[in-house]
Amino acid sequence: MTPSGGQVQIWGIVPAAGMGRRMGGPKQSLPYRNSTIAAAVVRALLNADVTGVVVVTRTDLVDTLDLPKDVRLCVAINDDPHSEMIDSIRIGLATLIGEGIKRTEPTSPSAQGDPVALRTRSPFAIRHSSFHIDGVLVVPADMPSLSADACRKCIAAFVADTGRIVIATHLGKRGHPMIFPLSMWATVEGLHGGLRELPRNYPDRVQLIETGDPAVVHDVDTLEDYDRL
Repeated sequence: MTPSGGQVQIWGIVPAAGMGRRMGGPKQSLPYRNSTIAAAVVRALLNADVTGVVVVTRTDLVDTLDLPKDVRLCVAINDDPHSEMIDSIRIGLATLIGEGIKRTEPTSPSAQGDPVALRTRSPFAIRHSSFHIDGVLVVPADMPSLSADACRKCIAAFVADTGRIVIATHLGKRGHPMIFPLSMWATVEGLHGGLRELPRNYPDRVQLIETGDPAVVHDVDTLEDYDRL
């Protein structure tokens, strides 16, 4: 079912703090179609008309990602080299829940600040405010060929029933995006095996969406993967 009164609000989280050990360096800033791998993912989400996107990345990578200058975009920082993708997702959730979203004037990506401010700094600052969010859409930063159309299909399914966990598929194989209700944030906080544990724990709430797009199951883990792009 959809919430009563008002448009369904879906924010994207793009985990982009990985070290890229199998690639020999950070893959999220590699060139792709006149920009970068991470920027391509962000643009797909923005073109799919999400309410906004939180990119979770490292301080040393912010300036290399060539992120679009869009008022719907925020950046959160995860500088822990030992963290996993689920940790970046949790930081994204904390950004949405704990501090809320309020658009402000763009700030310089190179500006320095205290550790708390640094975690949610530029290109668009985050401040506390009341902001209703229904769903969270997660796509890793290493899926640059993902289409906005595939994202729209998943968004439409979630809008039709905002209590569902929506997962994109291609030929029966699960991939991304995954959309889950923001009300499940505490459950995500307690996961031990990554975000994939969420649908395993709540199979009755899962809705699989066949996107017809092979990109929903393809990421870039190795140089061979990158070459195939």
